[in-house]
Amino acid sequence: MSIDYLVSAVKSRSDLYAIKGQDGRSIFDVEPFRSIIDAIQDGIYITDENANTIAVNSAYERITGLHRNILIGRHMGDLVKLGYLSNSASLEVVKRREVVTLVQSINGNQKILVTGSPVFDEKKQLICIVTSVRDITELLRAKHAQEQLENLFRSQSQHKISCSANDLIISRETQRVFDLATNVARFDSKVLLRGETGTGKSKMARYIHSISSRAEHAFLELNCSGIPDSLLEMELFGYVAGAFTGASAKGKKGLLEIAHQGTLFLDEIGDLPLNMQVKLLKVIEESRFLPVGATEFKDVDIRVICATHRNLEDMVAQGEFREDLFYRINVVDIELPPLRSRRSEIMPLVQQYQKQFNEKYQMNTVFSLEAIEAMSHYSWPGNIRQLVNVVERLMVSDHSTEITLHNLPAYLRSDAASAQPKGLKERVQAFEMELIMQALSEHGSTRATAEALGVEQSTLVKKIARFKQ
Repeated sequence: MSIDYLVSAVKSRSDLYAIKGQDGRSIFDVEPFRSIIDAIQDGIYITDENANTIAVNSAYERITGLHRNILIGRHMGDLVKLGYLSNSASLEVVKRREVVTLVQSINGNQKILVTGSPVFDEKKQLICIVTSVRDITELLRAKHAQEQLENLFRSQSQHKISCSANDLIISRETQRVFDLATNVARFDSKVLLRGETGTGKSKMARYIHSISSRAEHAFLELNCSGIPDSLLEMELFGYVAGAFTGASAKGKKGLLEIAHQGTLFLDEIGDLPLNMQVKLLKVIEESRFLPVGATEFKDVDIRVICATHRNLEDMVAQGEFREDLFYRINVVDIELPPLRSRRSEIMPLVQQYQKQFNEKYQMNTVFSLEAIEAMSHYSWPGNIRQLVNVVERLMVSDHSTEITLHNLPAYLRSDAASAQPKGLKERVQAFEMELIMQALSEHGSTRATAEALGVEQSTLVKKIARFKQ
């Protein structure tokens, strides 16, 4: 049973002018249509000509976790506003009168691929929209690494199914880091991520896990900074019943046990106390551990990824970090560059977070090109984390729909003033980059951008390549 059969069956009915029977019920709630849609293994979602929900099948409920009782009778626009769905194929079909395929997020998490097919009567009037649904969460996880670059460095473009490297302004240094991480992800080698605070070490660790052979299993993160030794030990190793006064009668699993066959990410490994360093070293060397209060070891199969902003070599020399542990965790050393050394990425980052916060807060705020240019000249000591906070603060604290140079804090404006291009050639190149970046943000691909700007795609790609240098 397929969706093509269903669409054909609907079209064959000559009395579907209102898609309702005389009793007011949707025809999809009566036989044989109810059995037809429930027999289809793909999810089926049906709306009327105005995008009001009239039927869903059992497969749709199973795939999305959304029950038909909260969907039937609801307009698709309302479901999007309430956050159940990120967008709607039915609304696009109503607008465009043609088959539409797009990616949806369910409750902001699960990804599904939806294809909306319009059904017309003999007078070419739209009767209803039949949408087929497939869960592609795992497919997206297994996509080619280059197509996930936007999620890593431009952070969570939730509505695109793919992204070509030519559509992004990525510096050569960042590309080298990304290529190394992509290659290393195929193996179980231990990775040490280094970089200043806010450069995206946690996102990089998650990315490596997501395209590794362990992606189907847990990714657990523990920040080693500022946690008392006793609590840190229990978090990592867990404890057995009666291990200490007040312990749970059932004991507690530690992160090592929970992360079995998955990945354990230890952030700020440089802050791990010396006594815990000894215990972690034994886990790495022997692939087993002893829960607090236990007398028997537990075997564990995990990949360990560590991160730090500190100089571990200096700490080893000063006796603050064990040399043997340092060499164990530092099989592959990946340094994440600070944002100030990859300024070409600041503009797409600002525009990406602008879009993200507009969707989150239901706003329609934009940054002027002058404001983004000024932000591109700032040194960003807090890196991407600081940039995200600044973008959000500017958007929610100002009532205007455009953030201009005047709205920026003084420290951003002063840095921009000292870095403005002086010569005609520099000014023309800077203006050209602004236009291309804005067009890329609006159109999403080099092909569409080139068409909008009236240039050949190959010419546009060459210009973008020069921006990466």
